[in-house]
Amino acid sequence: MKIIDGRKIAGEIERNARKRAEGKEIKISTIVTKMINESILFARLKEKAFKRAGFDFETIYMEDASMEVLYEIIGEMNNDESVTGINIQLPVAEQIDYAMAVERIAPEKDIEGMNPVNLGKIIHGEEKLVPCTAKAIIKIIEHEGIELKGKNAVIVNHSSIIGKPLSIMLLNRNATVSVCHVYTKKLEEITKKADILVTATGVRGLIKEKHVKKGAVILDAGIKEEGGKVYGDVDETALKIASAATPVPGGVGPVTIASMIENAVIAHEIQSKSS
Repeated sequence: MKIIDGRKIAGEIERNARKRAEGKEIKISTIVTKMINESILFARLKEKAFKRAGFDFETIYMEDASMEVLYEIIGEMNNDESVTGINIQLPVAEQIDYAMAVERIAPEKDIEGMNPVNLGKIIHGEEKLVPCTAKAIIKIIEHEGIELKGKNAVIVNHSSIIGKPLSIMLLNRNATVSVCHVYTKKLEEITKKADILVTATGVRGLIKEKHVKKGAVILDAGIKEEGGKVYGDVDETALKIASAATPVPGGVGPVTIASMIENAVIAHEIQSKSS
């Protein structure tokens, strides 16, 4: 069984992105609305990645902010030509409607690919600014030379951030796609048919040997922290019969960060062409 090196793939993506970004003034603004360790940690990881890429960045902490105040901040960023990328850190505070908030971000500055305009373009095969985890999974598949045409791909996640956009991106590449979620009955009967199995539930060890077809490729985007360690969705028993799999940590995660850096460069290029 091959362990897919996400850090190596991420490094290649970042190097190419930095090369494309040479001579460009790129500035990213991250908005944090929920002051919990998870949100703050992810925001700092983004800061580190942007700094590594040579981008200017700012993190705006908006504890107890209302939707009205958030709309005002986003509007100011949309109108600020120095800001070329905007993203809202998940999870958001209880009073914040994430879907409504990202709808206010200018599509050309939406580096997370979550504005309805950018999500809608995926259906037409236009994949420029797309959700970073979905993009990372496609990047890994392409890097590893994994054939998708005519293959059965199963996704265990139906969120707007991962499962839904990824399903369309896989369909764009002529895979036969099934999407599973918490209400799916007899999960193993569906996942057992997968040539490519993607899971992103955050449930440690959910995917076991009984869920996996022998020789399948497993892409594990699940994250669960327990006892100071990070685990994925895939149990060790499942890995024994897979042909290849991404580890957690060191698999999909680093490629997601690299995809966000690439999105930031693409956003700048879109704005430069339209100005």
